[in-house]
Amino acid sequence: FSSKSTIDIHHRSFTPDVSHSPSVRLVKNRNVTHHRSPSINNIVVKPNTDYMNDNIIPPTPLLSTGLMTIIESTKIGEILCSHLPNMANDYFQYCNSRSQANKSLQIKIDSNENFRSYLKIFQDNTGGLSLNGFLTKPIQRVTRYPLLIEKILKHTLINHPDYESLKQALDCARQLNERINKQISEQESSLRLDWLQQHLIFGSDENSSDGYLLDELVKFNSLNRYNIQRKLILHGLVTKVPSGKELLAFLFNDFLLCSTIKSSSSSTNWQTQIFEQKSTLQLKLYRLPLFLIDIIIANESLNDQLTFSITSKVHEKPLVLKAQQTNVRTLWVKSINNAVEECQAAEKSILADKAMFTIPGNKHNSRAAVARLLLVVQEAQDLMPSNKTLERHRSVDPYCEITVCSLTLKTPFMKRTINPKWNAPMQFLIYNLKEDMIHINIFDNEYFSPNESLGYISVHLTDILPCPLDTFLTKPSLPFTQKVYLNNGSSVIIKCVVQILTTSN
Repeated sequence: FSSKSTIDIHHRSFTPDVSHSPSVRLVKNRNVTHHRSPSINNIVVKPNTDYMNDNIIPPTPLLSTGLMTIIESTKIGEILCSHLPNMANDYFQYCNSRSQANKSLQIKIDSNENFRSYLKIFQDNTGGLSLNGFLTKPIQRVTRYPLLIEKILKHTLINHPDYESLKQALDCARQLNERINKQISEQESSLRLDWLQQHLIFGSDENSSDGYLLDELVKFNSLNRYNIQRKLILHGLVTKVPSGKELLAFLFNDFLLCSTIKSSSSSTNWQTQIFEQKSTLQLKLYRLPLFLIDIIIANESLNDQLTFSITSKVHEKPLVLKAQQTNVRTLWVKSINNAVEECQAAEKSILADKAMFTIPGNKHNSRAAVARLLLVVQEAQDLMPSNKTLERHRSVDPYCEITVCSLTLKTPFMKRTINPKWNAPMQFLIYNLKEDMIHINIFDNEYFSPNESLGYISVHLTDILPCPLDTFLTKPSLPFTQKVYLNNGSSVIIKCVVQILTTSN
């Protein structure tokens, strides 16, 4: 039951040279033949309560997971609800180990003739079902729970005493599958990211192969710049057009990376070696990754059934790649565009969270602005990176982010300096001259991890005025410059103009 021959239920025609990550080994997508359902005689009266799972709907007090005495009036749903929540971890361990067990079994079969003969006798004595088939039965069984319960529910009257408990059992069974899928997906993704860390050699025109890209130490198995766990969405062999160069491409949830297979490794058997613990496959980075936030769109070619192009903001010409089959090309295009949309949504969500933080309850929505604040963020002085930043980065690329009311604006980042000079103009609306605050944050710009803070401060507008507010309102609106100290002793210099729009209360 090899994972490389198992295909996602939504893409049954995919060839094995392109694989989904999280794994196509997800429990709910196993392409297997169902056998008989579990017998009612196998019901265990006393469930194991050592592995209760908080993510599965707990039974009601009536359906306690403690000791249950099954009598004639006991409902089927009650029995199921008492046991299903306890199965997640046991099934996860079994399903997650199944692929490696299959490989070990296959190695034994290939190398031991006596073992092969014994398995043949075993299969003849069990009605033709192989040992591999028996080992697959528990995986088949867990996927059938929702189907079987749903079928029982379908033939149960709404006013029947069993109906409500069966509905709850169906929810428990579905969540059991979802939980197992999630656990397997997360663990497999983590293992694949760790494998890439060991087998991908970094290198470009401006970087050595020491794990650094753009002055940042790349760690695949970590949070990305949106503070989301990095995931491998899709990988496979593609050909660059028109050069004809074969590339092994990896689509993550924050960038697209292309690599070449080192000459010492064979490009013909990469499928059998990729993500294997004892693999000798070595990959080398092919140019810098293409960040999803810079991708505009991926399109299928109208002139060729195998070619697709990726248009981005950073390259004048689209990146043109060729897949090995038409449905594989469609998968690449769809996956890239979906990942780009999710990336854009993550960035918008970050800005929205900042706006909600600065305006509790959106209290300014119904009020008119009383002033306009014109800012020029001139420079920062003596920025102090944290030890964590210094450990992972060769240099600091700072930018300044300022939030006033619902608006957040930021400067461009400056490369490799702790004394950046931005001279970046900004404009904000002020709704209350006494209460509105200016939130100043300076970050180290990251590509592969969350941006690191280099200092912050929140001040009222009145704190940076050159004179008391009452006096300021009697004078003409003239520019003034202030040096604002951050929480760690660093400072930022801003030039301001406050233009009064209406009479302030």
